[in-house]
Amino acid sequence: MASSCSVEACLPSRRRQGPSYAPPVPLEHLHVLDLLELTGSQIKAARALAMHQSTVCRSAALMGEQFRLQPRKGASVCRYGSNESLRLLRLAYRAHRLMGGQLRIATDPLHQALLAGMVSVQAVPPRIRPSQEWAQLLSQALIDGAIVSSWCHPRVLAGERLPSWSGVITVPLGTLPLQLVSHTPATAEATNPRKVLLPRRNVTPLLHEALAGHGFQVEQQPISSQDVPSWLKRMHDRQLAMPLCPGLADPGWIESQDLVLHPEQPHLIEQLWLLLPQGLVGSSREARHLIRTLRQRVEKAGETRLGVGDSPGHEPLQVLGDDLITASRENDAKTA
Repeated sequence: MASSCSVEACLPSRRRQGPSYAPPVPLEHLHVLDLLELTGSQIKAARALAMHQSTVCRSAALMGEQFRLQPRKGASVCRYGSNESLRLLRLAYRAHRLMGGQLRIATDPLHQALLAGMVSVQAVPPRIRPSQEWAQLLSQALIDGAIVSSWCHPRVLAGERLPSWSGVITVPLGTLPLQLVSHTPATAEATNPRKVLLPRRNVTPLLHEALAGHGFQVEQQPISSQDVPSWLKRMHDRQLAMPLCPGLADPGWIESQDLVLHPEQPHLIEQLWLLLPQGLVGSSREARHLIRTLRQRVEKAGETRLGVGDSPGHEPLQVLGDDLITASRENDAKTA
C-alpha cells in the first residue's frame, strides 16, 4: 500500500502494460503538468515521464504562465493551480484519449495489479488518496476513472447506498478480503502482533477505525516515504504488520519478501468502486469493457486467501455488512 513513480505497484504484476499513450504535440506540456499534479513532485513526475526534471519544470512554468495559474499551497488536488480554461483543455485531452481508445485510470498501489495488461488503459503512477480527492481529479478531467476502496471513504455506507459526487457515477466492482502479513521474526519474542502499519488516517479513516477498534496499535507511514521499499523496511525495522489482498500478488511474491501471515487475522473486507464521468459508460466501449474486466479480476482475486482462516477466539470485523455486499452484487447485475 505504497505509492511511487518508479514502482508501478506495491505488489508486482503478472501482466505487462500495453504500449504507453503518446499525447499529440499541442498537448505535450499539459501531459507533463497532469503527471506533475498526479505524482506530487517534479522528481516523481520526471521518473514517470522518463525525462529530466528541468524539462518538467519548464513545462510547468510555461503552462502556469500561459494559463495564468495560481498555485494553491498545501492543496492536495490541483496544487499547481486551475481555472476554467485549463479544465476545458483537459476535457479536450480526455476526448482525444477516448478517440484513441484510451482511458486514463488511476488507483492506489494495492489495487494497481487490477489494471495490468489492459491495452486500453493509460495507467498513472499509483497513489493513495481519499475518495473525495479521486472524485475531484475526475471532475477536473485529470483522470478518466479511478478504482477506489471503501477504506478510503470517510464513512460507512449502509444498504444499497453508493458514494455520490456531482458529475461522477460510482460503479460497484465487488469486494476483496484483506489479510495481515508481517516479516518473519528472527525470534518468537521479536514479533509484535498488535501493531500495524497503515497510510495516513485522513486517507484510510475506516481502516484505522477498524483495526484500532480491534485492539491494534496503528503506526502511520510518513507521506514522504511512500515507495515500496520504504514500506517493507519500516515493517521489518519496527516489526509491524500490514494489510493486503493476497489475490493481487504474484505467486511467490509474499514468500520472496519474507512475509508471513500475522498471528491475528481480523476479517477485513473492502468494497471497490470505479468512479467514472457521467455519460462515459453509455458512450465508450472501452469503459464498458473495463467494468467487465475489473469485476472478473476482483472476483478472481477475492478467491485467494493465505493460511487456513481466521485465528480462533477473534470475532470477524465485518465493517461492510452482509446487506451491503448483497446490494453490491445486485447493482453489479443491473450495471453489467
